[in-house]
Amino acid sequence: MKRSFKHSPNTKNQIMHQEEKAILLSVDRALSSSSNSQTIGSNGELPLIQFFNRYLPLTLKATTGYFITPSGILSPQIDIIIFDSRYPLLSENTDGSVLTMLHSVIACIEVKTNLKSSDIKKAWTNSIKIMQLASEIEGYGTIYGWQSILNSLIAYRCRQTLDTIKNVFKSLRTNPRSNLLTNFSIEILRIPEKKQSNKFEFGGSLHFEPYKNSNKDSAFVEFLPTFAKSYSPLSDFYYRTVYDCYYTLGRRNYSYNEIGWHFTKYMSWATASVNLINK
Repeated sequence: MKRSFKHSPNTKNQIMHQEEKAILLSVDRALSSSSNSQTIGSNGELPLIQFFNRYLPLTLKATTGYFITPSGILSPQIDIIIFDSRYPLLSENTDGSVLTMLHSVIACIEVKTNLKSSDIKKAWTNSIKIMQLASEIEGYGTIYGWQSILNSLIAYRCRQTLDTIKNVFKSLRTNPRSNLLTNFSIEILRIPEKKQSNKFEFGGSLHFEPYKNSNKDSAFVEFLPTFAKSYSPLSDFYYRTVYDCYYTLGRRNYSYNEIGWHFTKYMSWATASVNLINK
């Protein structure tokens, strides 16, 4: 009988589940044996970058570093940048970090090995800065459309209880009628619940779900903090990332002509001047 690799809905994708276990093991081993960042990166980003670049389609690439806006403003350092691989890099350092064009950036991901409350607040602040810089390009800095940059935080584990994490996430927005400034979400691969056994280890995701009440102003959208438990969170995160990135690319719909024009906005590449030679 032939083995089927297609898994049923609401069950673990065994291939991605094994990848998840291997990544968690490598991070736990590195943290227990050495503080050397060369093993997993300064925040634990290297195992995830390697994972993404094994599985992402060739149109997408994961890296670490910075982006620069057309006006020359440099972004904060970003643990993982997923960008349109049709764009060339502006520079690449010996440690693997890069400088890329804002036009190419699709998603920015912050990584934590052991999440705590202050990490969430800092990542939220950084995501707002990213969206403010992204607004230099029309559609990139607003959450109301598929052109915008995606912002998320992914943590291998967390120091605090799930209730604490939920409360901190909920507190990021105190006014439900204010516009959401960033499409920020959190993915946790393993949540420290005392009752969960090795057989039923789980993680989950937090995001702001848009909700429109038909009884209110039709233009009003409220963003409700939500949590979804997952027994294969890396698989879910990978699926959503690819899905969202392709929708973003589709909405931007840049031709190669347009990409070539974008390329000229960031740097003056030529040093030669041209003079007509009199015959």
